[in-house]
Formats: sequence, structure tokens, C-alpha cells
Amino acid sequence: MFLFACGPSNLDKNVEALKDQKDSLKTIYDDLAQQIAKIDIQLAALDTNLRLALVTTSNVEVKPFKHYFDIQGFVEVGGEALIYPEAQGRIISISKKEGSRVTKGDVIAQLDARVLQSTIKEVETNLKLVKELYEKQERLWKQNIGSELQYLQAKTNKEALEQKLRTLKEQLDMYTIKAPFTGVIDEIIPKNGEAANPIMPIARIINNDEVYIKADVSEDYISKINEESLVKVYFSSLEKEFETKISRIGSYIKPENRTFKISINLDDFDGPIKPNMLADIKIQDFNKDTAVVLPSRIIQQDRQGNEYIYLIRKEGSANLVQKAIIKTGLSYKNETIIIDGLIGEEEYIDKGARSVQDGDQIELAKE
Repeated sequence: MFLFACGPSNLDKNVEALKDQKDSLKTIYDDLAQQIAKIDIQLAALDTNLRLALVTTSNVEVKPFKHYFDIQGFVEVGGEALIYPEAQGRIISISKKEGSRVTKGDVIAQLDARVLQSTIKEVETNLKLVKELYEKQERLWKQNIGSELQYLQAKTNKEALEQKLRTLKEQLDMYTIKAPFTGVIDEIIPKNGEAANPIMPIARIINNDEVYIKADVSEDYISKINEESLVKVYFSSLEKEFETKISRIGSYIKPENRTFKISINLDDFDGPIKPNMLADIKIQDFNKDTAVVLPSRIIQQDRQGNEYIYLIRKEGSANLVQKAIIKTGLSYKNETIIIDGLIGEEEYIDKGARSVQDGDQIELAKE
């Protein structure tokens, strides 16, 4: 009988009964709260000694809202290279100075190549003789005089010396150090007369015609930005800021830090830009032309985790506090967008909101 009395059907009935009782008590509580609030208003009107909380109010704004996230990047140029000699030798002349502008192919320095030049002259002399022998042998061969072997040997000797001469001239060209692209010589490293070799750089060239910022962006933003996204770039070393757009978004995500590259073109920036300068970047990832916006500081949270603000409710001549549950979105520069709970133009409590409660009668501070 005990097990039967405590069966599932009886437990369900007890739960429903308790719920009904709770709802009844809640209705009574709400009615009593309303009656107490009305009595408080009447008492406040009769009590000349009652001091009400003094608050200031503002109206909910409807305006454009933009959100940015912050990253850092570094200035890079279209071309920056250390120029290494391809041959070993003593520097006999340096044609350009630091700061000089050069075009692709301009001579920067010349190495001593006298030994190689002597070899080239020797080969050219031998080649001249070999050519003459070949030409004679060719004429004889056309007249069916002499053997084919003699003709082929003469031809082979000539072609071998021609190939050797081409190789030597290519090697000679390696003793002349030239600019690989158009730019400015930032630094000349050795001095005239010093030895140069392929493991020591001769000069550094920078191409400032194409300047941009490279930065890493978390893959979390991959769907929120594109090549038309607005960016604000601030150079703290120059104390300058300007607005532009992302010029390029990389298509590869680094597995070690889950980021992708972006590029920001600096062609329109007016300032002394140098490679590796640090840039603070704000990238716009949200924009809404018409949004309900509140100061972030007035938004509170109750014990249930609900976000709320206090509005002003007029009841006769009295000003009462009304709690408004809201749903917030992104925040930027001390402002928060409101997704739900407000439509705009409501009057809310600004200063003094932390010292009042829902239903309190308050006094509005005069402007």
C-alpha cells in the first residue's frame, strides 16, 4: 500500500497541485505589490519630508553603429634585397652612393677580373686561329679534298672554343654587381678595395614605389571581412592615422597560429614610411546604419543573468522606475548595440541607476 500510494500518478498530482498553489500565490503577490506601489505614491504625495532618489535621464538613441577589432602589422616594401656578388674578388670601384636611386640593371660595383679578362683574350686569339683552320678545311671538304675526320675535328675545335668563350664572358659579367630591380640604395656595406665574396652582401636596395602593411588575422574573422572592408591605420611613431581598405586577403591559414595574411596598400599615405614600421590597425567587421545604441556603462545584470536598464514610467505626477530586460550585441568605444527589448527614444535612468530599484519613485534632476 505504501508503494502504491507513492506511485508516479500520485507524485504527478502533487507536483501539479504545488504549481497551482505557486501560481495563485504569485498572483496575490503581484496584486499586493501593485497596491503597495499605489500606497507609496499616495504617501509620497502626502509626506512633505520624503526624500526621493535624484537621478538624471537620457533618451535611447537610434543611430549608425560600427564595430572594429584591433591587430598590429608591419610595413613592407615591394622590393627589399641584400645584393651578394656572384664571384670572388677585390672591389675596384663602387658606382653608387647610399641614397642613390637606381634602375634595374644599373652597375653598383665592379670586382677585379683581370685574370679572367686575360683568359678571355687568350681564348679569343686561339678561336681566331681555329676559325681560319676550320674555314680552310670546310672549303677543302666541299672540293672533296681531305678526309671527313679532319673536317669534323676542325668544326669541333671551333665550336668548343666558341662555347668556352661564351662561358668565360658569362663569368666576367658576374664580376659586375648590378641592381636587380628599381629602387634606392639604402646601404653600401664594404669599402672600395676590400675583398668581396658570395657569402658577404655588397649593398641593400629598397623599392619604395610599392609600400604596404602585412598583418596576421585570426581565422575567426574570415567570414566577417573582405577586400572592401574599411580599416583605420595608426602609426604611433608618426602620430598619424588614415583610413583605407584591405587590398588583399591571403588564401592560406597558418596551422601553427590559425591566422591568415592581409595586405593594406599605403600608396595614398602621406608620410615618411620605412620598412618594418609598426602599425596599429582597426578593421571594421560590423556596420549597421540604423541601430538602437546605449552607453555600455548603464547596462546592468541581475542574479538570473539577465541584462537590463531602468526606464522612467510616468504615473500621474510621479516618476517611477521600470526595469527593462534587454538583449545586447557588440560593444565598441563604450557603446553597445541593443538587439531586443528597446525600440528607441525611451527615456532611461543615466546617473543614479545603481541606487534605485524597480518600482521606486524618483526625482528627476533639472538640467
